[in-house]
Amino acid sequence: MPVRATARMMVLGLLLAVGSSGAATADSLSVNRPNPAPAPAASDFPDATLVRVDQMDSTTLRLDGIITPAVEQRFSDALRSVPAGQPVVVELSSPGGFTTAGYRMIDLMLAERQAGRAVATRVAGGQSCESMCVGLYLAGYPRYAAPTAEFMVHAPRLAENGRMTLRSTDQMVKRLVALGAAPAWIERVRAAGGFSGSLDYRDNADHLAAVGANIVTHLIR
Repeated sequence: MPVRATARMMVLGLLLAVGSSGAATADSLSVNRPNPAPAPAASDFPDATLVRVDQMDSTTLRLDGIITPAVEQRFSDALRSVPAGQPVVVELSSPGGFTTAGYRMIDLMLAERQAGRAVATRVAGGQSCESMCVGLYLAGYPRYAAPTAEFMVHAPRLAENGRMTLRSTDQMVKRLVALGAAPAWIERVRAAGGFSGSLDYRDNADHLAAVGANIVTHLIR
């Protein structure tokens, strides 16, 4: 069974994460659970696969699956090992994962761009980038996606009780805006209940580009 399908079956769709403030949080792939069980450890989830493809003019790092601390370390090693000046495309297909690991990956991508490396992101047709994955996607530029590629954002959840908090949600929203998400689109998501803790807000790349969300910058035709 594919990693992504396995992830959706595990623990009724609850992904453990650790927020940037050090407090434990969890990314959920479904609606709130009325009586959430204690959140599992990172080792309980299968790590995303990471494949490196070197070409003459660029390197592609393909990440498929759950973002865990182990994945963050492999990603960091892979990106840093690409020869200086070689452009990188980070191709994503992920249901999300641990926010502390994801934030470190974001910081690394931004640092590589700041140092002069071209780091683009891409989501192919029929694939999805959800929760923590959206932050990773926003860390690249340009940001390519097929029109049918799907994106999902929502409120993070506390590991001890499976509930969202205003503080962790506010931190996440501010980070999305800092990475380039249009404030008007953020407000649209908020108005629809996408950061309420009870709704996974989904949209495809074609529509995101049409409404000026500044998530997708280049559609792959």
